[in-house]
Amino acid sequence: MTKLEVAIKAAVSSGDLLLNHYGAVKEVNDKESLRDVVSDVDKLSEIKAMSIIEENYPGCVILSEENGLNAPDSGEKWVIDALDGTVNYIHNFPFYCVSISYWVDDKPVIGVVYNPHSNELFYAEKGVGAFLNQVKLSVKNCKLENGLTAMAFSGKAYNPNMRTKEFEIFGKINDISQGCLRTGSAAMNLCYLADGRFSLALGKANKVWDIGAGLLIAEEAGAMVEFNVIDKDKYLVNYIAGTKASKETIEARLGAFI
Repeated sequence: MTKLEVAIKAAVSSGDLLLNHYGAVKEVNDKESLRDVVSDVDKLSEIKAMSIIEENYPGCVILSEENGLNAPDSGEKWVIDALDGTVNYIHNFPFYCVSISYWVDDKPVIGVVYNPHSNELFYAEKGVGAFLNQVKLSVKNCKLENGLTAMAFSGKAYNPNMRTKEFEIFGKINDISQGCLRTGSAAMNLCYLADGRFSLALGKANKVWDIGAGLLIAEEAGAMVEFNVIDKDKYLVNYIAGTKASKETIEARLGAFI
């Protein structure tokens, strides 16, 4: 199986597990904040995804949300968030997904995002394009004022002072667009940018496993994408992705974001 085929199999298998356990979470624990939590289902989903990848690529390097690196980083690695949108999931709000990407030299080259609740399978391979359920995607180049923006907030534990700035940015974007949303899933934000539902997706101090697959999917769908690793040890990334028109408007109004 190719890496893309393995990523799709792992994402769909983990997603099916999430759907089977939906509404039946048994345990939830805080990590860094009230909104940074892990459930028993997160762990089960991660085990499922990792087992499929390791079965097909024994000895591979995997960076996952709940277990970190399984081996020294060799420059090529799988990056897994087996449940992006845990808070949504535990409250039975069906906006969540499995996100799996493959990285070479600090850039994603394969990305898969699967929302089992809506049966939406997004995937991309560098230079090949982005797809939703086998239909090729292309961003809609609408202006910021005519579209929706999705913003993913940082973890408060990383930098409490950043939250004030984030709300300021959120408010400014909300005032110059048809709405700025905080959905609870950075991966889905980027995928909905790729298929035209959002015109801009951005975030500060997001974890690399939250956005790796989505960034590639958005880029391969034609979005302008920038990201910057701001803390390599904590896997934190600033990013902005959008249509050409929306990104130019943001930079003109707010300056550089990342």
